[in-house]
Amino acid sequence: MPRVRGLPASRFATTLLALGCGGCGGARTFAPGGAAGLVSGGAGHTCAAGAGGVACWGANEDGELGDGTGVNDPRPSPVPALPDVAQLAAGSYHTCARTVAGAVFCWGWNVGGQVGDGTIANRLSPFEVPGLPAVVDVAAGSYHSCALLADGTARCWGQNDAGQLGSGSTINSGVPLPVFSLPPSSALAAGGRHTCALVRDGSVQCWGGNDAGELGDGTTTPHVFPEPVTNLTGAVGVAAGFNHTCALGGDGTVACWGSNAYGQLGDGTTTDSPLPVAVANVAGAVALTAGYNHTCAVTSDGAALCWGWNAGGQLGDGTTTDKPLAVAVEGLTPVSALAGGAFHTCAVTASGAVTCWGSNDSGQLGDGSTTNRSIPAPVAGLRL
Repeated sequence: MPRVRGLPASRFATTLLALGCGGCGGARTFAPGGAAGLVSGGAGHTCAAGAGGVACWGANEDGELGDGTGVNDPRPSPVPALPDVAQLAAGSYHTCARTVAGAVFCWGWNVGGQVGDGTIANRLSPFEVPGLPAVVDVAAGSYHSCALLADGTARCWGQNDAGQLGSGSTINSGVPLPVFSLPPSSALAAGGRHTCALVRDGSVQCWGGNDAGELGDGTTTPHVFPEPVTNLTGAVGVAAGFNHTCALGGDGTVACWGSNAYGQLGDGTTTDSPLPVAVANVAGAVALTAGYNHTCAVTSDGAALCWGWNAGGQLGDGTTTDKPLAVAVEGLTPVSALAGGAFHTCAVTASGAVTCWGSNDSGQLGDGSTTNRSIPAPVAGLRL
């Protein structure tokens, strides 16, 4: 299919859903449905979904753009032959999509089996993952993927060296496996080598790698089965970075745990914590997303706040200085959703515009260049 440069606004015109629970994979937002699920960022690529289909931009060496070419593109390029998509989840070098009908399609890098086709061969185009009935949420970690079914159970596939599939072993799987002993859940978040679930009772359970305490149980011991996060109740959302995790409280507060080398826990320090700590200076949060080493939130008045690593400008405050406390993203109109990539961040504004900022070495900001941006820049020709 010919590559399309600068898709017209009408190609992806759609009505934005009210901000609520929404999921963006890889470094992902929280829970299913809503505007947040329409944009997702990976290590060096970004994807967006609208009424006209799905478009991706940035790195494509492993097929993560899904356009069948394996060629990088700094402007949106359509992903062909996908049914209507309700949610996107970008891993480091692969992408998954949940359709309106509840199916999951994945494409891109597949060395750990994260595409779910039973092989370890890269997929340049979307592949429907078998054995996943009625999926309501999808999450993509660095090298693994997970799906939440309508009955509250979960399935995961891909790399499993730290137990991030929750299958009770550390053996990789190229096909979905049940997550054992997980209580009925309402959302998933997949990080670098760990996975977390928002349980329907407002608690959070995590499993997999735990080098920096990202499982939140007070230890740094990995777990091959889900374990409850200590002293955490009333959660309505969860987001996972590479080796940190954050939860959104029903009261608009945010708590984080795990690695804090760059201030990504937002408590004003750079000290790791294997237990949840309160994010300072954030109130009225209604949405949450995490990059590799940074975290962002949307507040009830539509402001975007970010904290943590900022070497590429991914905090959007006009600097490249790390921030252990939340700072406002500059120059954004009211925000409906945020999506954290590895070293970049994107937003959907209330008007349906898509903007990105941060590292741009592969064109993941979608502005037609490979120039880093420390303040938001519009994605070329794209509007949701």
